[in-house]
Amino acid sequence: MKFQALKTLGACALAAMLAACGGGADMDMAGSGTKLAPTVWTSDGRGTNSCSYDPRCSNNPYAPFNVHSGTYANVGFPADGATISGMVRLQVSGLALENVELVPASGYVPRYGVFQLSNDKTHAWLDLDTTKLPNGPIAVRAAAFNKPAGQPDAVELTAMSPRTWMVSNTNPPVQALSVTAASAPGDGAVVAGTIRLELRGTGIANAELLPGVGYTPRLGQFNVSADRTYAWLDLDTRTIPDGVRDIRVSVFNVTQGQAGAQEVVAISPRRWDFRNGVGADFHGSVTVAPLHGSTLSGIVVLEVRGAGLRNIELLPAQGYTPILGTFSVWSPQYAIGYYNFDTRNLPNGPIDLRISAFSVAPGQPGAREIIAMPTRQWIIRN
Repeated sequence: MKFQALKTLGACALAAMLAACGGGADMDMAGSGTKLAPTVWTSDGRGTNSCSYDPRCSNNPYAPFNVHSGTYANVGFPADGATISGMVRLQVSGLALENVELVPASGYVPRYGVFQLSNDKTHAWLDLDTTKLPNGPIAVRAAAFNKPAGQPDAVELTAMSPRTWMVSNTNPPVQALSVTAASAPGDGAVVAGTIRLELRGTGIANAELLPGVGYTPRLGQFNVSADRTYAWLDLDTRTIPDGVRDIRVSVFNVTQGQAGAQEVVAISPRRWDFRNGVGADFHGSVTVAPLHGSTLSGIVVLEVRGAGLRNIELLPAQGYTPILGTFSVWSPQYAIGYYNFDTRNLPNGPIDLRISAFSVAPGQPGAREIIAMPTRQWIIRN
């Protein structure tokens, strides 16, 4: 893809979409009834309008539970009538989101996907694997709830109004999930720098580097080929603090949030000794980003978590220019950074990008770099 100059929103302009810039007492804009209330910062460092938490101030009887409307929020889904294929990124923004589901235009079954939620319950996302759906029209909506799935008396808000998409995939024969080969350092290995992990098999929709036991924190997300036979991860081991850690690699037949998940342990639990001279003061990896091969439209939220993240940038696969985005970093621990990536500023087509984190502020000397997200290819379609 040829890069072009990017339009960006000022921090205050963007925050104004979700919150009132500045603080102080509530104000009425020229008697319009629109209140500008002090900004409230969530646990993830996102600015929200304090009025949103008050049913009377917000005219929302369910406050703080809400789904954001308007231009900023409504760009997280393909348009009505759009043709979709492969992996498609879907997003919802709001407050106090406890469950978000992609369901039929009417009714609740079959459930096509359950969105993942940010820690502060303001953002939800789903990488919809359309190859699991039959070709042809599908009528869907996105529903948000103020209680986890299965709990009674949940309030439902429409996160995406009913629309019809045309699923169009060149469907390969359905393949059972299997792993036929794996390449990774052995048990007891000392690891440093960037190492490549590789898997070969069939039916691989998702592959993750995980702790030896359990599923969190996720230590790495593999890229997966379109034919689901090859997965790879160029792991920057500096994303993980020095020390001994037990790890495993698991593969799944669906993406996270879609029904019918099966797991195969591709690399059995083993112990690695991370030795990069990296302490707990500077480390981090991507926690929210579309999967490799995903189709993106509108504004896509990216997030990195760790420690000592003084600067985080969205960059081309190689080199440092142009900078496609600079993350907002939540201090004082510099532990969370996020960026609202406006894909509408780029031409349609494939683009290869990475995310790098640095130990000092932009322009300062002595910067250490971590590849927080190894190169992924995304398909821009607006």
